[in-house]
Amino acid sequence: MSQKAIGIIAEYNPLHNGHRYHIEKASESGDPLVVVLSSNFLQRGEPAFIDKESRARMALLAGADLVLELPVAFSCHNAGVFANGAVDILEATGVVDRISFGMENVPADLDAILAILVDEPDPFKANLRYFLDSGLSYVQARAEALEKIHPGSRELLSQPNNSLAISYMTRIAQKGYGIRAIPITRIGGGYHQRELHRSHPSATSIRLAIREKNPSAMDGMPENCASILRDQIKAGRCCLKMERLWEYLRLLLLRTTPQELRQYAEFGEGIENRFLRQSLRASSWDELISTCVTKRYPRGRLQRNMIHFLINLGPDLNREFQRKGPAYIRPIAATTRGRDLLRTMKDKASLPLVTRLSHLKGYSYGSSMMELELRACDLWELLTPNGRPGTESKRHPYMA
Repeated sequence: MSQKAIGIIAEYNPLHNGHRYHIEKASESGDPLVVVLSSNFLQRGEPAFIDKESRARMALLAGADLVLELPVAFSCHNAGVFANGAVDILEATGVVDRISFGMENVPADLDAILAILVDEPDPFKANLRYFLDSGLSYVQARAEALEKIHPGSRELLSQPNNSLAISYMTRIAQKGYGIRAIPITRIGGGYHQRELHRSHPSATSIRLAIREKNPSAMDGMPENCASILRDQIKAGRCCLKMERLWEYLRLLLLRTTPQELRQYAEFGEGIENRFLRQSLRASSWDELISTCVTKRYPRGRLQRNMIHFLINLGPDLNREFQRKGPAYIRPIAATTRGRDLLRTMKDKASLPLVTRLSHLKGYSYGSSMMELELRACDLWELLTPNGRPGTESKRHPYMA
Protein backbone atom coordinates (compact mmCIF):
# COMPACT_ATOMS: atom_id res chain seq x y z
CA MET A 1 0.00 0.00 0.00
CA SER A 2 1.75 3.15 -1.24
CA GLN A 3 -0.96 5.64 -0.29
CA LYS A 4 0.15 8.02 2.45
CA ALA A 5 -2.00 8.92 5.45
CA ILE A 6 -2.91 12.08 7.35
CA GLY A 7 -2.25 12.23 11.08
CA ILE A 8 -4.38 13.80 13.81
CA ILE A 9 -3.49 14.15 17.50
CA ALA A 10 -6.52 14.17 19.79
CA GLU A 11 -8.14 13.49 23.14
CA TYR A 12 -11.83 13.33 22.04
CA ASN A 13 -13.03 13.79 25.59
CA PRO A 14 -15.68 13.33 24.25
CA LEU A 15 -15.78 13.62 20.45
CA HIS A 16 -18.13 16.45 19.43
CA ASN A 17 -19.31 18.23 16.28
CA GLY A 18 -16.19 20.41 16.18
CA HIS A 19 -14.02 17.30 16.10
CA ARG A 20 -16.19 15.78 13.38
CA TYR A 21 -15.83 18.99 11.35
CA HIS A 22 -12.05 18.77 11.69
CA ILE A 23 -12.02 15.12 10.62
CA GLU A 24 -14.21 15.91 7.61
CA LYS A 25 -11.94 18.78 6.53
CA ALA A 26 -8.81 16.70 7.06
CA SER A 27 -10.20 13.79 5.01
CA GLU A 28 -11.19 15.84 1.95
CA SER A 29 -8.24 14.38 0.04
CA GLY A 30 -9.65 10.89 0.47
CA ASP A 31 -6.47 9.63 2.13
CA PRO A 32 -6.60 7.48 5.29
CA LEU A 33 -6.68 9.17 8.69
CA VAL A 34 -4.46 8.02 11.55
CA VAL A 35 -5.34 9.40 15.00
CA VAL A 36 -2.91 9.36 17.93
CA LEU A 37 -5.26 9.34 20.91
CA SER A 38 -4.49 10.16 24.54
CA SER A 39 -4.55 7.43 27.16
CA ASN A 40 -6.87 7.52 30.17
CA PHE A 41 -5.19 10.53 31.82
CA LEU A 42 -5.06 13.70 29.75
CA GLN A 43 -2.80 16.63 28.99
CA ARG A 44 -4.41 18.95 31.55
CA GLY A 45 -3.78 16.41 34.32
CA GLU A 46 -7.30 15.00 34.52
CA PRO A 47 -8.79 11.53 34.18
CA ALA A 48 -10.48 10.99 30.82
CA PHE A 49 -14.29 11.07 30.91
CA ILE A 50 -14.46 7.64 29.27
CA ASP A 51 -11.78 5.08 28.45
CA LYS A 52 -9.56 5.28 25.37
CA GLU A 53 -11.21 2.38 23.52
CA SER A 54 -14.63 4.06 23.72
CA ARG A 55 -13.12 7.32 22.47
CA ALA A 56 -11.30 5.42 19.70
CA ARG A 57 -14.59 3.85 18.58
CA MET A 58 -16.04 7.37 18.41
CA ALA A 59 -13.12 8.38 16.19
CA LEU A 60 -13.82 5.53 13.76
CA LEU A 61 -17.49 6.50 13.57
CA ALA A 62 -16.48 10.09 12.81
CA GLY A 63 -14.23 9.05 9.91
CA ALA A 64 -10.85 7.94 11.27
CA ASP A 65 -9.30 4.74 9.90
CA LEU A 66 -6.71 3.87 12.53
CA VAL A 67 -6.37 4.98 16.16
CA LEU A 68 -3.05 4.61 17.96
CA GLU A 69 -2.36 5.03 21.66
CA LEU A 70 -0.44 7.97 23.09
CA PRO A 71 0.93 6.35 26.27
CA VAL A 72 0.23 8.06 29.58
CA ALA A 73 3.96 8.87 29.84
CA PHE A 74 3.23 11.54 27.19
CA SER A 75 -0.55 12.07 27.27
CA CYS A 76 -0.51 13.45 30.84
CA HIS A 77 2.27 15.98 30.44
CA ASN A 78 3.01 19.54 29.41
CA ALA A 79 2.28 20.63 25.85
CA GLY A 80 5.85 20.07 24.69
CA VAL A 81 6.14 16.50 25.97
CA PHE A 82 2.60 15.70 24.80
CA ALA A 83 3.30 17.04 21.30
CA ASN A 84 6.73 15.43 21.01
CA GLY A 85 5.46 11.97 21.90
CA ALA A 86 2.46 12.16 19.58
CA VAL A 87 4.39 13.56 16.60
CA ASP A 88 7.13 10.97 17.10
CA ILE A 89 4.52 8.20 16.90
CA LEU A 90 3.05 9.61 13.68
CA GLU A 91 6.53 9.79 12.14
CA ALA A 92 7.39 6.29 13.33
CA THR A 93 4.41 4.75 11.52
CA GLY A 94 6.18 5.21 8.20
CA VAL A 95 2.83 5.92 6.53
CA VAL A 96 1.97 9.46 7.69
CA ASP A 97 3.23 12.39 5.61
CA ARG A 98 0.82 15.12 6.78
CA ILE A 99 -0.58 16.27 10.11
CA SER A 100 -3.86 18.15 10.47
CA PHE A 101 -4.73 20.14 13.57
CA GLY A 102 -7.10 22.87 14.68
CA MET A 103 -6.02 26.41 15.48
CA GLU A 104 -8.01 29.34 16.82
CA ASN A 105 -6.39 31.39 14.05
CA VAL A 106 -3.60 30.79 11.52
CA PRO A 107 -1.34 33.89 11.45
CA ALA A 108 0.47 34.98 8.32
CA ASP A 109 3.76 35.19 10.24
CA LEU A 110 3.59 31.63 11.59
CA ASP A 111 6.86 30.61 9.88
CA ALA A 112 8.73 33.48 11.55
CA ILE A 113 7.46 32.42 14.99
CA LEU A 114 8.43 28.80 14.36
CA ALA A 115 11.93 29.86 13.26
CA ILE A 116 12.49 31.61 16.60
CA LEU A 117 11.30 28.59 18.60
CA VAL A 118 13.40 26.16 16.59
CA ASP A 119 16.60 28.21 16.37
CA GLU A 120 16.29 29.85 19.82
CA PRO A 121 18.43 32.94 19.05
CA ASP A 122 20.32 34.52 21.96
CA PRO A 123 17.81 37.39 22.53
CA PHE A 124 15.02 34.82 22.87
CA LYS A 125 17.04 32.73 25.33
CA ALA A 126 17.88 35.79 27.39
CA ASN A 127 14.26 36.91 27.52
CA LEU A 128 13.11 33.39 28.41
CA ARG A 129 15.54 33.19 31.31
CA TYR A 130 14.51 36.63 32.55
CA PHE A 131 10.81 35.76 32.65
CA LEU A 132 11.44 32.36 34.22
CA ASP A 133 13.53 34.01 36.92
CA SER A 134 10.69 36.48 37.52
CA GLY A 135 8.47 33.56 38.57
CA LEU A 136 6.41 32.88 35.45
CA SER A 137 5.56 29.36 34.33
CA TYR A 138 7.47 28.07 31.30
CA VAL A 139 4.45 28.53 29.03
CA GLN A 140 3.97 32.15 30.12
CA ALA A 141 7.69 32.90 30.01
CA ARG A 142 7.98 31.52 26.47
CA ALA A 143 5.07 33.66 25.31
CA GLU A 144 6.54 36.80 26.89
CA ALA A 145 10.00 36.06 25.48
CA LEU A 146 8.55 35.69 21.99
CA GLU A 147 6.48 38.84 22.41
CA LYS A 148 9.64 40.85 23.11
CA ILE A 149 11.21 40.00 19.74
CA HIS A 150 8.09 39.24 17.71
CA PRO A 151 5.10 41.35 18.83
CA GLY A 152 1.75 39.57 18.66
CA SER A 153 3.14 36.20 19.76
CA ARG A 154 1.72 36.46 23.28
CA GLU A 155 -1.85 36.59 22.04
CA LEU A 156 -1.25 33.74 19.60
CA LEU A 157 0.23 31.44 22.24
CA SER A 158 -2.43 32.29 24.81
CA GLN A 159 -4.88 30.10 22.88
CA PRO A 160 -4.50 26.42 23.91
CA ASN A 161 -5.00 24.91 20.45
CA ASN A 162 -2.58 27.41 18.92
CA SER A 163 0.00 26.53 21.56
CA LEU A 164 -0.32 22.80 20.86
CA ALA A 165 -0.25 23.34 17.10
CA ILE A 166 2.98 25.31 17.37
CA SER A 167 4.43 22.55 19.56
CA TYR A 168 3.62 19.99 16.83
CA MET A 169 5.24 22.09 14.11
CA THR A 170 8.26 22.87 16.27
CA ARG A 171 8.87 19.16 16.86
CA ILE A 172 8.60 18.41 13.14
CA ALA A 173 11.11 21.15 12.31
CA GLN A 174 13.55 20.25 15.09
CA LYS A 175 13.65 16.58 14.11
CA GLY A 176 13.57 17.16 10.36
CA TYR A 177 10.50 14.97 9.91
CA GLY A 178 8.97 14.74 6.44
CA ILE A 179 5.51 15.64 7.71
CA ARG A 180 3.65 18.59 6.23
CA ALA A 181 1.38 20.65 8.50
CA ILE A 182 -2.27 21.28 7.55
CA PRO A 183 -3.74 23.80 10.02
CA ILE A 184 -7.53 24.16 10.07
CA THR A 185 -9.31 27.08 11.73
CA ARG A 186 -11.50 25.88 14.60
CA ILE A 187 -15.20 26.64 14.80
CA GLY A 188 -17.63 26.72 17.72
CA GLY A 189 -16.99 26.93 21.46
CA GLY A 190 -13.51 27.66 22.78
CA TYR A 191 -11.40 25.02 24.50
CA HIS A 192 -12.24 26.24 28.02
CA GLN A 193 -15.76 27.52 27.29
CA ARG A 194 -18.15 26.23 29.95
CA GLU A 195 -21.44 27.29 28.35
CA LEU A 196 -22.92 24.94 25.74
CA HIS A 197 -22.54 26.26 22.20
CA ARG A 198 -25.70 25.40 20.26
CA SER A 199 -24.08 23.42 17.43
CA HIS A 200 -20.36 23.14 18.21
CA PRO A 201 -19.80 23.05 21.99
CA SER A 202 -16.45 22.50 23.67
CA ALA A 203 -15.69 19.15 25.28
CA THR A 204 -15.38 21.02 28.60
CA SER A 205 -18.96 22.33 28.34
CA ILE A 206 -20.31 18.90 27.37
CA ARG A 207 -18.70 17.24 30.39
CA LEU A 208 -19.98 19.98 32.69
CA ALA A 209 -23.50 19.75 31.27
CA ILE A 210 -23.54 15.97 31.71
CA ARG A 211 -22.40 16.31 35.31
CA GLU A 212 -25.19 18.85 35.85
CA LYS A 213 -27.71 16.52 34.15
CA ASN A 214 -28.52 19.05 31.46
CA PRO A 215 -30.85 17.31 28.94
CA SER A 216 -29.13 19.18 26.08
CA ALA A 217 -25.65 18.05 27.11
CA MET A 218 -25.04 15.78 24.11
CA ASP A 219 -26.85 17.81 21.45
CA GLY A 220 -23.50 19.01 20.10
CA MET A 221 -22.18 15.49 19.54
CA PRO A 222 -22.69 13.19 16.55
CA GLU A 223 -25.54 10.88 17.55
CA ASN A 224 -23.55 7.67 17.12
CA CYS A 225 -20.83 9.05 19.41
CA ALA A 226 -23.39 10.27 21.93
CA SER A 227 -24.82 6.73 21.96
CA ILE A 228 -21.43 5.32 22.99
CA LEU A 229 -21.16 7.90 25.75
CA ARG A 230 -24.67 7.15 27.03
CA ASP A 231 -23.86 3.43 27.08
CA GLN A 232 -20.66 4.03 29.05
CA ILE A 233 -22.46 6.21 31.59
CA LYS A 234 -25.21 3.60 31.99
CA ALA A 235 -22.61 0.87 32.48
CA GLY A 236 -20.83 2.88 35.18
CA ARG A 237 -17.79 3.28 32.94
CA CYS A 238 -17.58 7.07 33.03
CA CYS A 239 -15.53 9.28 35.34
CA LEU A 240 -18.47 11.54 36.12
CA LYS A 241 -17.24 12.82 39.47
CA MET A 242 -13.90 13.67 41.07
CA GLU A 243 -14.79 12.49 44.58
CA ARG A 244 -12.94 9.20 44.29
CA LEU A 245 -9.88 10.87 42.82
CA TRP A 246 -9.88 13.30 45.74
CA GLU A 247 -10.35 10.50 48.31
CA TYR A 248 -7.45 8.44 46.95
CA LEU A 249 -5.13 11.41 46.62
CA ARG A 250 -5.92 12.77 50.06
CA LEU A 251 -5.27 9.38 51.63
CA LEU A 252 -1.92 9.15 49.83
CA LEU A 253 -0.96 12.72 50.75
CA LEU A 254 -1.76 12.18 54.42
CA ARG A 255 0.75 9.31 54.60
CA THR A 256 3.47 11.04 52.54
CA THR A 257 6.34 13.27 53.69
CA PRO A 258 7.69 16.25 51.73
CA GLN A 259 10.87 14.29 51.01
CA GLU A 260 8.84 11.41 49.57
CA LEU A 261 6.66 13.70 47.47
CA ARG A 262 9.75 15.22 45.86
CA GLN A 263 10.52 11.77 44.43
CA TYR A 264 7.76 12.11 41.84
CA ALA A 265 7.99 13.59 38.36
CA GLU A 266 7.99 17.39 37.97
CA PHE A 267 7.98 18.19 41.71
CA GLY A 268 10.26 20.87 43.11
CA GLU A 269 10.64 24.41 44.45
CA GLY A 270 8.63 23.65 47.57
CA ILE A 271 5.33 22.86 45.87
CA GLU A 272 5.26 19.56 47.79
CA ASN A 273 4.91 21.49 51.07
CA ARG A 274 1.99 23.46 49.67
CA PHE A 275 0.22 20.29 48.53
CA LEU A 276 0.63 18.60 51.90
CA ARG A 277 -0.46 21.68 53.83
CA GLN A 278 -3.56 22.27 51.69
CA SER A 279 -4.54 18.59 51.68
CA LEU A 280 -5.37 18.99 55.38
CA ARG A 281 -7.71 21.90 54.66
CA ALA A 282 -9.22 21.25 51.25
CA SER A 283 -12.57 19.49 50.92
CA SER A 284 -12.35 18.56 47.22
CA TRP A 285 -9.99 17.99 44.28
CA ASP A 286 -10.89 21.37 42.84
CA GLU A 287 -10.28 23.16 46.14
CA LEU A 288 -6.90 21.48 46.59
CA ILE A 289 -5.72 22.57 43.14
CA SER A 290 -7.24 26.05 43.38
CA THR A 291 -5.54 26.80 46.69
CA CYS A 292 -2.15 25.63 45.38
CA VAL A 293 -2.13 27.67 42.15
CA THR A 294 0.68 30.23 41.90
CA LYS A 295 2.18 32.33 39.11
CA ARG A 296 4.79 29.67 38.41
CA TYR A 297 2.49 26.71 39.04
CA PRO A 298 -0.71 27.03 36.97
CA ARG A 299 -3.63 24.65 37.35
CA GLY A 300 -2.63 22.28 34.56
CA ARG A 301 0.83 21.68 35.96
CA LEU A 302 -0.49 21.10 39.48
CA GLN A 303 -3.05 18.61 38.24
CA ARG A 304 -0.34 16.75 36.33
CA ASN A 305 1.79 16.73 39.50
CA MET A 306 -0.99 14.99 41.36
CA ILE A 307 -1.62 12.46 38.59
CA HIS A 308 2.11 11.64 38.38
CA PHE A 309 1.98 11.08 42.14
CA LEU A 310 -1.11 8.89 41.78
CA ILE A 311 0.33 6.68 39.02
CA ASN A 312 3.77 6.54 40.68
CA LEU A 313 5.84 8.17 37.95
CA GLY A 314 9.31 8.98 39.26
CA PRO A 315 11.65 11.69 37.92
CA ASP A 316 14.32 9.36 36.52
CA LEU A 317 11.87 7.31 34.49
CA ASN A 318 10.07 10.48 33.43
CA ARG A 319 13.31 11.96 32.11
CA GLU A 320 14.17 8.73 30.33
CA PHE A 321 10.81 8.70 28.57
CA GLN A 322 11.30 12.30 27.46
CA ARG A 323 14.84 11.62 26.26
CA LYS A 324 14.12 8.41 24.34
CA GLY A 325 10.52 9.04 23.27
CA PRO A 326 7.82 6.45 22.56
CA ALA A 327 8.92 2.82 22.82
CA TYR A 328 6.31 1.28 20.55
CA ILE A 329 3.22 1.82 18.40
CA ARG A 330 0.08 0.33 19.94
CA PRO A 331 -3.19 0.27 17.97
CA ILE A 332 -6.45 0.87 19.83
CA ALA A 333 -8.95 0.56 16.96
CA ALA A 334 -9.07 0.21 13.19
CA THR A 335 -11.42 -0.02 10.23
CA THR A 336 -10.78 -2.25 7.20
CA ARG A 337 -8.66 0.50 5.67
CA GLY A 338 -6.91 0.91 9.02
CA ARG A 339 -6.00 -2.76 9.01
CA ASP A 340 -4.43 -2.25 5.59
CA LEU A 341 -2.34 0.53 7.10
CA LEU A 342 -1.25 -1.77 9.93
CA ARG A 343 -0.07 -4.37 7.42
CA THR A 344 1.99 -1.69 5.66
CA MET A 345 3.38 -0.48 8.98
CA LYS A 346 4.77 -3.94 9.76
CA ASP A 347 7.37 -3.26 7.07
CA LYS A 348 7.67 0.54 7.27
CA ALA A 349 7.33 1.46 10.95
CA SER A 350 10.49 2.42 12.84
CA LEU A 351 9.07 1.35 16.22
CA PRO A 352 7.75 -2.06 17.27
CA LEU A 353 4.06 -2.62 16.50
CA VAL A 354 2.52 -3.96 19.71
CA THR A 355 -0.90 -5.62 19.77
CA ARG A 356 -0.13 -8.06 22.61
CA LEU A 357 1.89 -7.56 25.78
CA SER A 358 4.02 -10.57 24.82
CA HIS A 359 5.40 -8.49 21.95
CA LEU A 360 7.45 -6.54 24.53
CA LYS A 361 9.15 -9.60 26.02
CA GLY A 362 12.86 -8.89 26.41
CA TYR A 363 12.43 -5.16 25.66
CA SER A 364 13.04 -3.51 29.03
CA TYR A 365 12.42 0.09 27.93
CA GLY A 366 9.14 -0.79 26.22
CA SER A 367 8.11 -2.92 29.20
CA SER A 368 8.67 -0.05 31.64
CA MET A 369 6.49 2.24 29.51
CA MET A 370 3.79 -0.42 29.29
CA GLU A 371 3.91 -1.10 33.04
CA LEU A 372 3.16 2.57 33.69
CA GLU A 373 0.34 2.45 31.13
CA LEU A 374 -1.26 -0.61 32.72
CA ARG A 375 -0.99 0.87 36.21
CA ALA A 376 -2.53 4.16 35.10
CA CYS A 377 -5.40 2.39 33.36
CA ASP A 378 -6.10 0.24 36.41
CA LEU A 379 -6.15 3.36 38.60
CA TRP A 380 -8.50 5.06 36.13
CA GLU A 381 -10.85 2.09 36.48
CA LEU A 382 -11.05 2.75 40.23
CA LEU A 383 -12.31 6.27 39.54
CA THR A 384 -15.46 4.99 37.80
CA PRO A 385 -18.56 3.52 39.50
CA ASN A 386 -18.09 0.10 37.86
CA GLY A 387 -14.34 -0.02 37.44
CA ARG A 388 -12.68 -3.22 36.30
CA PRO A 389 -8.94 -3.14 37.09
CA GLY A 390 -7.04 -5.61 34.94
CA THR A 391 -9.06 -4.83 31.81
CA GLU A 392 -6.19 -3.08 30.06
CA SER A 393 -3.79 -6.02 30.25
CA LYS A 394 -6.34 -8.18 28.38
CA ARG A 395 -7.40 -5.61 25.79
CA HIS A 396 -6.91 -6.27 22.10
CA PRO A 397 -7.36 -3.69 19.32
CA TYR A 398 -11.00 -3.04 18.42
CA MET A 399 -11.64 -3.92 14.77
CA ALA A 400 -14.70 -2.33 13.16
